[in-house]
Amino acid sequence: MWLAGSGMFCIVGYVIGWGILGMCAGPFMISPAATAQQHFDFYQEHSTRIMIGMTIASFDAGVFMLFVSQIANQMKRRERNGHHVLSTVQLVGGLLTGWVGMMAAMMWCALAEFSTQLDPDMVKFFHVMTWYVFDGTYWVTIAQFGSIGLMGICDNGKDPLIPKSTGLIGVMLACGYATLALIPFDHTFIFSYDGLWNWYFVWITFFCYLMWVSRLCIKDLKRTQVSTQTAGAHALAH
Repeated sequence: MWLAGSGMFCIVGYVIGWGILGMCAGPFMISPAATAQQHFDFYQEHSTRIMIGMTIASFDAGVFMLFVSQIANQMKRRERNGHHVLSTVQLVGGLLTGWVGMMAAMMWCALAEFSTQLDPDMVKFFHVMTWYVFDGTYWVTIAQFGSIGLMGICDNGKDPLIPKSTGLIGVMLACGYATLALIPFDHTFIFSYDGLWNWYFVWITFFCYLMWVSRLCIKDLKRTQVSTQTAGAHALAH
């Protein structure tokens, strides 16, 4: 139950560490269209704050890897005839998403620590490159959301882990995240890494959907516990 609920914990923690303290959320972040000197000044002014935030984010990304392992375990119970493709793809996609979340956070942390020893052009290069690594690995999240979504669509059981409506949303989001491939070609419009679509839509829906899945996993475990207790009571009665 704790592992299922850890999804909410790590998502909130990551938003605080990466987004607010680490300054990668919309109101705080520096635009990819900013000059090299502006990037240099940004890191010089906020280096300690960014280092603290990214260290917190790295920890929460590690917790995320525990959470996706629990999702995979609950999905596996639903897959029939020994076929566990969806739970396996979700596990691999989720683990790699967590890994990217840790790796990119530590890259930003290192940049904040050593930015004053680099010239402005190098600071901007490493900052933007880290965003490319962070967003450009969109396929791992597509795999995770797509497998969760297909699980919901294909599960015709009485009490599905993922309802069909939630499954359909997962598949739609997975397809929508392919736009992250466009960030190298747009630094000022909706597809830039701070743009209306590739930041506000992608990241808000990413966080909200995973928190919803965490809630569904908790609900499924509670339902299983009640079913087990009821079966045990009937067995004792007889």
